Amino acid sequence: MCSGTALLYRIPRIIIGENVTFQGPEDYVRSRGVDLTILSDPTCIKLMKDFIAARPDLWNEDIGE
Repeated sequence: MCSGTALLYRIPRIIIGENVTFQGPEDYVRSRGVDLTILSDPTCIKLMKDFIAARPDLWNEDIGE
């Protein structure tokens, strides 16, 4: 979920499956009082890496390079 949206709607807790493939502003979100948990789940990491490898066009459309 977009960190801006989470802050706007005052979501108190966010659980991130992985942040190896893309890291957001975790420190900033924490500084705004959000309880942030990063699981570093191997399955999530593999799913994201596989998706990026299979569809770099879609990944780069939003994330850019």
